Amino acid sequence: MPVSFSGFPFLLGFLPVVLAGFALFSRFGPVWAKSWLIAASLAFYAVGAPTFLPLLILSVAGNFFLLHIVHGSSSARGWTMVGLALNLAALGWFKYLQPHAPLGLSFFTFTQIGCLLYHADGETKPPRALDYALFAAFFPALLAGPILNPGEMLPQFARANGWRLNVDTLSVGSGFFVIGLLKKTLLADPLSVVVAAGFGDPAHLALFPAWQAAASYSLMLYFDFSGYTDMAIGLAWMVGLRFPDNFDQPYRASSVIGYWQRWHMSLTRFLVSNVHAPLTLAILRWRRTWGLSIDAAAQRTPNGFTGMIALPIIVTMVLVGLWHGATWPFVVFALLHSGFLLINHAWRLVRAPALPNIAAVALTYVCVLTAGVIFRSDTLANAGAMLSAMAGFHGPGSLRPDIHGAADIAWLVSLYGLVWFAPSTRQFMLAGPSARFAWRPTPAHALAMGCAATLGLLGAGGTGEFLYFRF
Repeated sequence: MPVSFSGFPFLLGFLPVVLAGFALFSRFGPVWAKSWLIAASLAFYAVGAPTFLPLLILSVAGNFFLLHIVHGSSSARGWTMVGLALNLAALGWFKYLQPHAPLGLSFFTFTQIGCLLYHADGETKPPRALDYALFAAFFPALLAGPILNPGEMLPQFARANGWRLNVDTLSVGSGFFVIGLLKKTLLADPLSVVVAAGFGDPAHLALFPAWQAAASYSLMLYFDFSGYTDMAIGLAWMVGLRFPDNFDQPYRASSVIGYWQRWHMSLTRFLVSNVHAPLTLAILRWRRTWGLSIDAAAQRTPNGFTGMIALPIIVTMVLVGLWHGATWPFVVFALLHSGFLLINHAWRLVRAPALPNIAAVALTYVCVLTAGVIFRSDTLANAGAMLSAMAGFHGPGSLRPDIHGAADIAWLVSLYGLVWFAPSTRQFMLAGPSARFAWRPTPAHALAMGCAATLGLLGAGGTGEFLYFRF
């Protein structure tokens, strides 16, 4: 089992040691500070997956070697394609053809593929060894992202200054981390009992218990991934690094297009940049070569819409599904979201009137929740049984969907209140002194964060694995 950020071994053992070591080694310069963080990252991975540690090291070393072959080569594109093929072959072999996939394989592979493509022109200077190793294997992003962008992160790893603990970065990073810990331990993990019971036997669920299970999973996934994102950002911030946001209140999106721009943002950006955009561009060039129009009017025709809009979206979304695993529920989840996105694009192309915002948000969320049922289900049969129960085909059941009755319903309502009305962690922590409700470096806020950290520790038990560790 991986070392969870919300477990006692990490909170009371690994993290204090890492910060103390960073404070010590940073006194001797950036090389020592980076070396310590790399060693800590390898130790972090070794605890969770000792068998696959050589694979991680080989992946990092092999891709670093490829970057230096690409640089200055007259066949830079060709070597980049070789590197891409090798990375995808390793990903496919270990993830889809072996009984157990290495932890974080998709994340550290895609991060390094992105770096290869970033250097594909052969002219961009490759990073130094320590900078690249930290970029590819830094423990906050190693198991569940974000997929780090080389253009954003490599300059940070290469900087000469800032490799020391200081009060400002430590306090802001701790704030991010504590809020993420609360989301994970107090909001996400307690929902797992209802989710496991509901999805474990959907054929016998009535209407209200089915909706309770589906809503609970939707909220559990939201707070779990949001909590992980906050904690990863906080850990990086503690040592002076700025991770990109990977989660931006996606359930407030007023369209499915907007939802994917807010959910797992680094994965969306990676696939749009490296799959959707190149495929779309190739199709547009092909149409121009054959004298076919590529304007909005052409996109509104069946052939134009299929080629220029539908094909790139379906290919990209199927890859999103396969990213999570080679199972039919993931494939159907991807195809269903493809359908949502195509309807969304078609609506815009025909300039249909926009829905009121509250209706658009509600409709988007219902689509996301429905697809989430398929995503969570072990089989398509179980997904069908759950959706049938939610449609009322198994009977209405009791208004008391669980032994906790009204208290459970009130708790779900309060969680939806946080989802739709509370500020994001980034807004709260970085809004600045002019904001009315925002963090400030004051004794009162320090006391509040201390109390929050205590609550998070009380809720931590070391068993609540982050859901995205599975992918």
